[in-house]
Amino acid sequence: MRRAAVASATRPAAEVPGVRDEVLRPAAVAKVWTGVGAPLETMAVPGVLLAPGGVIVAVELATLCSSDVHIAAGHRSAPAPMVLGHECVGRVMSIGAGGALDVSGAPIALGDRVVWSVAVSCGDCDRCTSALPQKCRHLRTYGHERIGAHWELSGGLASHVHVLAGTAIVPVGERIPARVAAPAACGAATAWAA
Repeated sequence: MRRAAVASATRPAAEVPGVRDEVLRPAAVAKVWTGVGAPLETMAVPGVLLAPGGVIVAVELATLCSSDVHIAAGHRSAPAPMVLGHECVGRVMSIGAGGALDVSGAPIALGDRVVWSVAVSCGDCDRCTSALPQKCRHLRTYGHERIGAHWELSGGLASHVHVLAGTAIVPVGERIPARVAAPAACGAATAWAA
């Protein structure tokens, strides 16, 4: 299972093959939602544990969708603290061991301009292996997860996002405006699916 690449309480990251400490200089900065009515707090993240297949993306633009607004207003339950935002476009700044692939199977390179899916699937459960990664039994979502060890940069209201292995990553041409590319992960995908 791909999730095994992330260190656990019983096995330090240094012992997990391919996982490395990726120091971010300058430190990444995230705006953290701590609860309804509370102002966003600024959090510095000096580094992440980068597993094989993962990438670090410097955010060019993040947009907010109605689910972010509903969470902030208290109309939708959410686990605080969290970094909101799942509609982003940015440039790949770091790549995990062994590289990472885009949705077409092509290698991702440093400096690539990309957007990515709202969800992270494990790739190993029965649903993922039956071509239903959107129904993954271990599904995680950007901008909707409580900040936790090894995934602090999990939302778009940050200078960088830690894009995990199991996320569909799509290259974006330079001529596509950021305001058009950023919502592709959610708003545009939802409209297309409808």
